[in-house]
Amino acid sequence: MFEDYMQGKLTPEIQAVMRAASDIASDVYSLREAAKFYQLSPESIVRFIRESAEYDIVFGGSDDTNK
Repeated sequence: MFEDYMQGKLTPEIQAVMRAASDIASDVYSLREAAKFYQLSPESIVRFIRESAEYDIVFGGSDDTNK
């Protein structure tokens, strides 16, 4: 799903996963709460977060150690 996001495919499901991941990172919702609110599987949210973090590591995204 992260690959689809990177290719610019912003389906309703991808948008929901992005919002869920953001809400989890901002402590708005727990994983369980976000999955229920956005009607997603917790696994799809975790997979998106993991793939996003891997992308940041490989391509030097938001690495706070360089500040």
